[in-house]
Amino acid sequence: MEKPHFAYSKSQVPKELERISKTIDEADAFITITPEYNHSPCPGLMNIMNHFGSSSFSFKPSGIVSYSAGQWGGTRAAHALRPFLSELGCLPVSAMVHIPLAANVLDESGDIIQDEERWKSYVDRMLRQLEWWGMAAKNHRLVQNPFEISPAFTKSPTERNAPT
Repeated sequence: MEKPHFAYSKSQVPKELERISKTIDEADAFITITPEYNHSPCPGLMNIMNHFGSSSFSFKPSGIVSYSAGQWGGTRAAHALRPFLSELGCLPVSAMVHIPLAANVLDESGDIIQDEERWKSYVDRMLRQLEWWGMAAKNHRLVQNPFEISPAFTKSPTERNAPT
């Protein structure tokens, strides 16, 4: 990825970037999945999300899943991801999923290999919250365009500045 989607003129956006943008725009909610890299979310996830304007994610809830080879399951990465998602307007639900010792829990295909019912119950809590908030946001967007009451910044980063 050479430059952000929003930095191209509409006719010059690479096809793959436009395809990703369309997928993001059509989504009602997001699940972000990250391994823990140096106590942080993975750079690839941050990079791709940074290539799209925050208005692409705004007014859509998110869920966070993290994992690591260690005992904490990527919790530090997940907690670092919360303010990033919030800044995009993609507020995370309170329930997160952390997978410690991931190689003992998931196989190479991502299937659960131990204590399946317990893991499903744990994950289900986050999914139910995300579904509830996703449906609420989707239904409210049908009644009120959120960008009418809270317009996206489109001209300059200085739009974020407090009055002087």
